[in-house]
Parts: sequence; structure tokens; C-alpha cells
Amino acid sequence: MKKIFGGLLLIILITVPVSAVNISPSPNQSSSSAEDKEIAKFKDKVATKVAELRQKNNRAVAGTVVSAKTGVFKIKTPDTSEYEIKTDDSLTKYFQIAGTQKKEIKLDEIKTGAYIIVNGVINDRAITANAVFVDEFIYVNSGKITEVNKDDFTVKVITNDKDTVTLDIESSTRQQIINIKSLEIERVGFSKVKEGDTIHFVARHNPDQKDNNRYTVAKFIVIPQEYFIK
Repeated sequence: MKKIFGGLLLIILITVPVSAVNISPSPNQSSSSAEDKEIAKFKDKVATKVAELRQKNNRAVAGTVVSAKTGVFKIKTPDTSEYEIKTDDSLTKYFQIAGTQKKEIKLDEIKTGAYIIVNGVINDRAITANAVFVDEFIYVNSGKITEVNKDDFTVKVITNDKDTVTLDIESSTRQQIINIKSLEIERVGFSKVKEGDTIHFVARHNPDQKDNNRYTVAKFIVIPQEYFIK
């Protein structure tokens, strides 16, 4: 009898459909599921906030490279602020701007003295670069001539910003002067430029030039000092 009862019990257990057994989730399972949902919501909020901060802090800064080491630049902006530029071998892209075109270049092609525009995430005075663009810096300024070197065709100028710069005058430089009698603008030779004159100039920085305050002049207009004392 014991054997028969045991066999019947086994048959009943096997033939009862599983769906007929109602298994309710334990309190621990419900609690765990709710916590998982809250954690997922929190992670989404954090990710959204991080994305917003990255977008907010993503900026473009331009300046001249004052030092270059492996993966790190230091640049000085026109207002003399300094930034540390950090690059990533797998993420940062480098480009050379030529007119309206750009071409991709390598990191080691960027030298001290180059004028670069950096796009990336800024944190105080450090920028993690997404892209670095090497461009030509056009320097427009004016000031008073303090020294004229007729041997190497350079002039030193104290600008209106109180900076001292050296200007290289080349054969291609467009040289002009204001005639103080007629007030007409005339072509002039370098020999007519003298200390004390006011000069307005458009210049470019030469990346191969180690002196960051030395520029090659594309064109200038001189106002003789006599104009101001006549």
C-alpha cells in the first residue's frame, strides 16, 4: 500500500499543470525591482547632467603655442591669458587651415609659435581638446615707433596696449605714409620711416620665429610725428 500511494502521488505531481501553481513574488523581490528602477532613473539623470555640463563647458579658445610637449600644449591668448591644452591620441584631431579649406595633419607638425584654435571641454585654465586647428594669425595694431634698424629692415614699436613688438619689413610689404600737407596717402620707402612716427600695421606671425613678439608686416601706414605738432 505504501508503494502504491507513493506511485499515485508521483503521478499526480507530474500531471498537475505548472500554471495551476500560483507563485507570488516575495517581498524581497518586489523591493529589489523597485530599487533597480530608482537606480536606473538616477543614472539617467546623472548622464543627462554630465552631458549638459560638457555642452556648457565646450568652448573654442585661440592663441599662440608657447610650449609643446608630448600630448600637451601651453598657449597664450591675445589678452595674455594662458591655457594648458591636453590631447588624446585616440580622440583629438588636428587640422591645418588654408584659406577656406582644411586638411588633417599630425600632432608633431604643430610647433612652438604656431597660432591654433582649440575646441574642447574647458575646466578653469585647462582644455581637453576635441580638435586643434592651426591657422594664420593676423595681427592688426598701431603704436609708436621706438627704433628703426635700417640694416635688417625692422622697426620696434610700443603698441597702444603697451606691448613692445618687432616688425619685419619685407620687399613685399605695402608701405604707405600720410602726406601731412595734402593728407593724401602715398607710397613710401623704408628710409622715410623714423623713430617717433605713429604706425598702423597688419602683420602675420611666423611659426618658425621663436620670438612671439616678432611679426612679418603685410602692410603699414605711417603718420609722421610732425603731423601732431604742426
